[in-house]
Amino acid sequence: MNFLPFLLLFCSLAWGQTSVVFFNPGKSDESFWHDVDSFAGAVAEDLALDFRTFHAQRKYYSMIRHLEQMIAQQQLPDYLILVNEKQILPKMLRLLEGQNVYVLVALNDIDVQHQSMLEQPYWQQHLLSSLIPNNYWAGYQAARAMHLASGELAGEVAIISGDKLTPASIQREAGAKHFFQQQPQLELKRVVYADWNEQQGYQQTLMLLRRYPNLKYLWVANDEMAFGSIQASKELGRQAGKDLFIATFNTSERALNLREQGQISALAGGHFATVGWGLAMIKQHSLGEVLAKKVDAPLFMLLEPHSATFQLIKDKNWQQLDFSNLSFDFAHPFGFIQ
Repeated sequence: MNFLPFLLLFCSLAWGQTSVVFFNPGKSDESFWHDVDSFAGAVAEDLALDFRTFHAQRKYYSMIRHLEQMIAQQQLPDYLILVNEKQILPKMLRLLEGQNVYVLVALNDIDVQHQSMLEQPYWQQHLLSSLIPNNYWAGYQAARAMHLASGELAGEVAIISGDKLTPASIQREAGAKHFFQQQPQLELKRVVYADWNEQQGYQQTLMLLRRYPNLKYLWVANDEMAFGSIQASKELGRQAGKDLFIATFNTSERALNLREQGQISALAGGHFATVGWGLAMIKQHSLGEVLAKKVDAPLFMLLEPHSATFQLIKDKNWQQLDFSNLSFDFAHPFGFIQ
């Protein structure tokens, strides 16, 4: 007989709330990571989890230092949620080997060259699952929606990607490239990187539009960089949504407003809910359920103005939702809204 479910349930009842710490690699005031935090906080409250977040403020090695401190002071929680931003995850997992903690990986998975370390008996037991949005799908679909929004015009394309290391960035960019390569009437002129930053997005767009004055499409890997792109295009006399079509990602208020106004022609998002759904999986595990080692689901949607989902995400009033009674559908993260 498997006594693990009963042991987990007994521990939960005996020692109070299940504790979870999320290592957030971003800045607390960045729109995407703020959305991640607020949604996860609402889920944790409904599920009665003791949930805390450590913000790395995009200083990735501060995650290593903070984890070392938690281990040294014996302050590890029951569960950790980790993100493989800038390929930092293997280093964190090495520190955790042999510790009494479960790990769930969210948003960016461990890369192929480090997969073998997960075959160790310790990680077979303690690495619960990976909940990774399908960035390839999202990159492809955003590119396709942008092209459709233009009336499928022929033209030149440029990509402003995030960085060359983060798996989400690599896969999102690959999806976009695949779509553009399938379209004989589209010519991909250049791929550049702006490190998810508005000012760098602005500078890269100035360079691209000056070098390619006939550029018709600009695929941008996040909203912060897209804001810089829209500003640069205005300064050079281009009209976003009219003679320059822009696709991007995330659900900041500013991005949603620009999508409603038509300056952003295609917007994909919803993956900010990933950590919140990860908390739901942790709750299930704490009650004795066995989790899939990897969840294969989009966790992205194309966001269309005037839809109920669009308005829900714009309002961000997550406390109105009852997550405790939700049947989670990772393929449609907001499918419970009609």
